[in-house]
Amino acid sequence: MNPFIVPQMQYMRERGWDVTVICNMRQSFIDALPEDFHYYNVPMQRSFNLWTAIKCTWRLYCIFKNEKYDMVQYAATHAALYSSFAAWFARIPIRVHLQWGIYNYSEMRLAGHFYKFVEWLTCLCSTDIRPVSHKNFDVAVREGLFKPSKGKVLGRGGTVGIDLSEYPLSQKSQFRSIIRSKWNIPDDAYVLGFVGRISEAKGNNELIEAFRMICRECPQAVLLLVGQDEGSVRRDLMAWVNDANCAVLTGPVSHGEIPHYMAAMDVLVHPTYREGFGMVLQEAMAMEIPIITTDIPGPSEVIEEGISGVLIPPHRVNELAEAMTDFCQHSEQYASLGQNGRARVEACFSRDVMLRQLYEDKEELYNQYSSRK
Repeated sequence: MNPFIVPQMQYMRERGWDVTVICNMRQSFIDALPEDFHYYNVPMQRSFNLWTAIKCTWRLYCIFKNEKYDMVQYAATHAALYSSFAAWFARIPIRVHLQWGIYNYSEMRLAGHFYKFVEWLTCLCSTDIRPVSHKNFDVAVREGLFKPSKGKVLGRGGTVGIDLSEYPLSQKSQFRSIIRSKWNIPDDAYVLGFVGRISEAKGNNELIEAFRMICRECPQAVLLLVGQDEGSVRRDLMAWVNDANCAVLTGPVSHGEIPHYMAAMDVLVHPTYREGFGMVLQEAMAMEIPIITTDIPGPSEVIEEGISGVLIPPHRVNELAEAMTDFCQHSEQYASLGQNGRARVEACFSRDVMLRQLYEDKEELYNQYSSRK
C-alpha cells in the first residue's frame, strides 16, 4: 500500500478527489498517512481462510454501503476478491481491479484451478480491469478472465512509477562505497545483486546454484542478496550463502536504502518465475544498473532485450550461469545497458508520467459514469 497506492492517492487528493485508504494497517503506517486522508483498518491476511474471507467481505460491504463511494479500486489476490464482491454487492458504480500480475495456473495443478476461479470472479465483479502490462493483458484475456473491452493498460505499463529524485546518480559512487564498506565487499569485486523476497518464486534457487557454478571462472564475483529469507529456498543453498565468503545476505532493508544497495551492484539478477511489472527492475535502471531477468510478462516489458538488459528463460540454471559469467568477464561491454535503462525510466516510468496517466484514467472513468447518471 505504501509504495504503490499512497503516492497516487496523494496525487488524486491534491486534485480534488476525496480519498479513503483501506487495508490491514500497522500503527506506523497510520501515523505516516497525510492528515487529510480517511482510512479504515481492516485486518486481513495474504493467505486464504474462509472465515477471514467472510469477515473481511462483510466489513468492507458495511464500509462501502455507508460511505457510498463513486469508485473503489483494489489489488492483490485475496484483498481484491473481498473488495470486488463487497463493492458489487454495495452497488458501487465504478469498481476497478488493479491486476498486478496473474499466476501461471498450469504450473499450480489443483491450486491453479482455485486461483484462476478467484481471479475470474474478481474480474466478473469489477466494472474495469487495469492489467499491469500488455503481455499480462494478453495472458488474462487468453485465460478467459475478462473480455478485452473490459481492460486497459495505461501507457507502457507499470504501477506508480519511480520517483527519480530518490535515485540521484550524482551520489551513486558515495552510495556504492558506503554499502560495500558496510558489508566488507572489496572495491574491485564484481557484485551480482538481488533485491526482493528471498524465495523460490523469485528464482533464488536458480540464482544461488548458478552463482556457485561461476565462482571458479569469476573469482572476483560477489553475490549480494538484499531482502528477507522467507524460508522457501532450499536450505542447503541458504546454508552455503551464510557460510561463503563471496556471498552476502543482508536481511530486510528500508525502502529508502534501496538506491544505496542498487548503487553497490554491478548487475541486478532477477530470475523470477512470476512478476507483475517489476518495480525492482525500474529501481535498478534508475541507478544505471544493467539487468539479467526472465523472459516472462512484466520483466520482458520493463527492459528492452540487449538494450537495457538481458532476458533468459525461467527455471534455467545453465543459461543463467552463462549470462552471469558473461557479465563478469565483459563488464565494460555491458556498462551502456545501465545508461540506456536510466533513459528508459525517465521516458516511460518516471513517477510524474505514471501519476498523470493514473489520474487521467480515473477522471475518464468518473466522467463516463457521470454522463450515464
